[in-house]
Amino acid sequence: MLRWQTMVGIVVGLLMAAGILSIWRTRQPLGSGPMIPDYGGPLQTITMQYTKGAEFTWPIYRAFLQQQPASLTVQVICPEPADYAELQTQLGPIPPQLQPLFTHHTQTPWSRDRWVLLAGTQERLPTVLAPRGEYQQEVWAQRAGDARVAEDIARALPTRYAFRRSQLYFDAGDFLADGAYVFVAPAVARRNVQHTVATRADLLRALALELKREPVLLDAAPDHHLGMYMMSAGAQTIAVADPSLGQTVFNPEGTAAAGLAGGADFTAATQQHFDAVADIVRAKGFRVVRIPVVPARDDNKVYLTYVNVMLDMRAGQPIVYMPSYAGQERMNAAAQKVWETLGYTVRQIDCTGAFVRGGTLHCLVNVLERESR
Repeated sequence: MLRWQTMVGIVVGLLMAAGILSIWRTRQPLGSGPMIPDYGGPLQTITMQYTKGAEFTWPIYRAFLQQQPASLTVQVICPEPADYAELQTQLGPIPPQLQPLFTHHTQTPWSRDRWVLLAGTQERLPTVLAPRGEYQQEVWAQRAGDARVAEDIARALPTRYAFRRSQLYFDAGDFLADGAYVFVAPAVARRNVQHTVATRADLLRALALELKREPVLLDAAPDHHLGMYMMSAGAQTIAVADPSLGQTVFNPEGTAAAGLAGGADFTAATQQHFDAVADIVRAKGFRVVRIPVVPARDDNKVYLTYVNVMLDMRAGQPIVYMPSYAGQERMNAAAQKVWETLGYTVRQIDCTGAFVRGGTLHCLVNVLERESR
C-alpha cells in the first residue's frame, strides 16, 4: 500500500513539475537571438500583406518589386486565392519569386507592425515574435486577423521559423534595433505599464529579455512608429527627421500637400519632439544625421517622411528605397541628397497614395531573411 501511494506521489509530482516547466517556457525567451536591425546584407525573403480593395498599395508594390532581383522571395500574405490573383494582375511581370501564403481570415495590408523577427541561434530557429494583441482588435475585425499572421507564417514555414507570442503589447514599428540598443516608442509604455507590467522598470526588464538588446524609451518622441521619424543607416549612424529642414524645401502647393490634414505643422512644440529623439540617440553614442519631414497639423499619424525606407545591399553597394511625394520634387531631392551622403544609392518610390493612411513603404514590407555578408 505504501509503495502504491509512493508511486502515485512521484507520478503526480512529475506531472506538476512538467506543467510548471511548460508554463515557464511559454513565458521565457527560450534561447532566441536578438531582434534583427533594419540594415544588413541583401534582402532575401520579405513579406507583404494584401487584401482585395487595397488599391493604394498597387503602385508602391509594383515600383518596389520591379527593381528587385530574381533571387528575392516575397511571401505574399493574403486571406484567399482571389486576393492574391487580384494583386498578381496589378503587379504584372516582376523579377522576384512570389509565394502566396493564404490565412483564410481577414487582415490589413500593413505587414511591418505584425511581428518582430528574432535572430536564430544554434539551438533555435529564427523566431517570429507577435505582440500580446493588436490595438483595437476587439472592435476591428481586420486587426483581429492581423494578430494571427505571425503564427500563420510559422505554421506555413515550420522548418524555417518558430513562433512565440509576447506577454507585451506593441506594434513592431514601435521598435528600432541598432547596435546594443533597441529604441522604443512612447506608446509601448502607455500600453503596458500597469497593464501587463507594474512599473517602467519592469517594462525595461521585459523588453530586454524579449529583444536581447538594451531598451531605450523615447519618452518625448513624436506619438508615432519610430520608422516614421528615425532610421538606422549602419556605421553607428541614425537618420532623424527634422521639420525645420522640411520647412525650407516644402511646397505647400504641391499635390501631396493636400493630404496634410490642417496643413503642415512646423510649430516649436512639434519640433521639440523630433529634436528630443536626436538628443537621446546622440547621447547613446550614435552619429545623428537630420533629414526633412513634414508632419500634418491635425493628424499626428500623417507625415511626408523620408526615413520610412527599405534598406538593401547589392554587389556591396548600400541601396535605399526612399518614399517620394507628388509635387514635392525639391524636398524629394533634398532627402535623396542626405541618403547619398550616407553612401546609399537612392531609388525613389512614389508613396503619395499611402502616406495619408499613416505609413509608407517600410510599413508595408517586413523582412524575414537577409543574406549574410
